[in-house]
Amino acid sequence: MSVVDSNLPAQQTFSVMRTVRACVFLFRLTLWRQIASRQTLVNFGLTTLCALIVAAWSHRGHRTAMGFSDYMLLPTFIGFLMPIFAISYGSSTIGGEREDQSLIYLLVTPIPRAAIYLTKAIAVGVLVALWSGGALTLLCWLAGEPGQKLLLVYLPASLLGGLMYASVFLLLGAMFRHGTILSLAYWFFLEVLLLQMPGTVKRITVSYYIHCMLYDAGSSFKLGPRNDADREMFAGISGDSAAIVLVFSILGLMTLGSYAFSKREYTELG
Repeated sequence: MSVVDSNLPAQQTFSVMRTVRACVFLFRLTLWRQIASRQTLVNFGLTTLCALIVAAWSHRGHRTAMGFSDYMLLPTFIGFLMPIFAISYGSSTIGGEREDQSLIYLLVTPIPRAAIYLTKAIAVGVLVALWSGGALTLLCWLAGEPGQKLLLVYLPASLLGGLMYASVFLLLGAMFRHGTILSLAYWFFLEVLLLQMPGTVKRITVSYYIHCMLYDAGSSFKLGPRNDADREMFAGISGDSAAIVLVFSILGLMTLGSYAFSKREYTELG
């Protein structure tokens, strides 16, 4: 055996460790850049606005967990805040660097493209999960007893839903120019409109599976459609099945995104 062959395992180990250290640095850098961005200011402002709305609702005379869910959490948090968190960080993490022409400096590094994408996906997931969990906790705390009852009902669906949205919008931002605009269009035309349609067409939306998890976990608080006609139109599945769909969809989107990012040629970067 030659000296070169005997040193090959050590060289491979060193190469792997160097890539891991580079990914850790990229993870920290991505977190810092996103936290210090204007997206954080926008998210903070919108969260404050929703918190004021919930605080005003909490001074009503008759408050129930079902009412808090129907009139506060579903429209303000599930239908608005959580997708906005994912859009602001997901579409800008790679899309923002692409638009300001700084992505080229990352692509010329020795870090494999798939590792770059997965590292950024993890960083985005951490940010969206922290914002979603933190905002939900704040809103439930401001609502008093009804909110405290629903915190654990909403938390799993909020975290999984936020991660799923982040995976979708990260992929859009990486694959297309002006990813934020496309993400907003996807959210409004697919998530908002299709959820209201009868039949199984709504099953292509993320919000459908989030609602299924919420209705299943909150059955003791009578969350969900009120009558047989509404339940038939919604055609929900079990919360466990919805969670499984979201988990495998997140993993699938991360795999698809890392492969597509590895093959994508960003010709506009020069």
